[in-house]
Amino acid sequence: MTNAVFDLSNMFFRSMFIVGGFGKKQYTFDSQREMDQLMRKVAIDVTSVIRTINPSRVIFALDNKSWRKKISIDENEGYKGNRTKSDVINWDNFYSIMSDFTDIMKTNGFVVSKIDNAEADDLMALWRDELLYNQNQHVILVSGDEDVRQLVSTHEYSGNKKAYSVVFNPFTQGRGATKKLFAPDGFGKWLADEDNMGSIFDRSIDVDKEDFQRILKEKVALDEINGDEIALRKLFCGDDGDNVPSIFTWMAKTAKGDDKIVRITQSKFKKIIDSIGAKNVNDLFEKEKITSIEDQIKDISEKEDLPFKMKDRLTRQAKLVVLDKKFFPPEIVSDFQKDIQGDMPIPKIAPQSWNMLSMLEGTRYVDAAKSSGGSEASIFKQIDRISNKELF
Repeated sequence: MTNAVFDLSNMFFRSMFIVGGFGKKQYTFDSQREMDQLMRKVAIDVTSVIRTINPSRVIFALDNKSWRKKISIDENEGYKGNRTKSDVINWDNFYSIMSDFTDIMKTNGFVVSKIDNAEADDLMALWRDELLYNQNQHVILVSGDEDVRQLVSTHEYSGNKKAYSVVFNPFTQGRGATKKLFAPDGFGKWLADEDNMGSIFDRSIDVDKEDFQRILKEKVALDEINGDEIALRKLFCGDDGDNVPSIFTWMAKTAKGDDKIVRITQSKFKKIIDSIGAKNVNDLFEKEKITSIEDQIKDISEKEDLPFKMKDRLTRQAKLVVLDKKFFPPEIVSDFQKDIQGDMPIPKIAPQSWNMLSMLEGTRYVDAAKSSGGSEASIFKQIDRISNKELF
């Protein structure tokens, strides 16, 4: 069984910028017309991905503030403190459209996941663990956010059976760019291998393999990666996009005698990891490895002492950049478990038949366009029907 988990907040923001480029001037989303266009654009993008993936279950994860903003960062103004919202956009209308969309999704039988103080990628991590490790099901995480790639993984169960967590980035930028399917090492070989021709009782057949193969036929490039290594690299090197510094930054002198800020880079990260032999973030918290990391950073920075306790700094970094429920606030994990109590909902959908019109049928977002002559709705319908291969 294959599950599609969408980072809906990520898709809404991307669609907002694309829709805003349709006119000669920047959209403010003050008008109902602009709001309607955003709703239809998101519906086009979502249904295009649903048809490509052909999932058995569709889940939408949404941002709801962030618990990480309460984490103190001595080196700067804090988590995502470098981000500012445009004062041109009517954000009340934008979030109103997002709320309307999620209500429509619930009506259509999709799962909408939102928890206080949790970001969408936190929820994607929790859904990945539940579906992959607890239920032995494939998970396709739909997002253009590179952070989510650390959730790529393989789960072996019942002998030689495997379930995969992969990340599908359906967004392309620039001419000749391709969509990407990020998968763990060995995924391509598993996909190409024919099922063993044993008896019907012992042969290992994965009926979802055909769905993965179909995705790659849609001009999607397969990129095999190591999710654990991505998480480790982010912990040591930081994340400029989220205003997260590297594990240690220090002052040094240039050749001219000027002060400069130095940080842990990719090459320095590799040196540390190769030295201590860590395979994942949890390995770092072994006592001897903590000491080794501290010694390595002292050596790299040429410092006799560090202005922090290494275990505390490792913990801070993990909370800021690692998508692992071990580092989440307990109440977020608890609230998630409460939300999924009982039978997991399986929407009664036929993925290959979904398009923008069918998803928004009966709502003002389609009816308004029809009443104005149907020209705009026809354009969007045409895009949805014949341009399935390109989201933007």
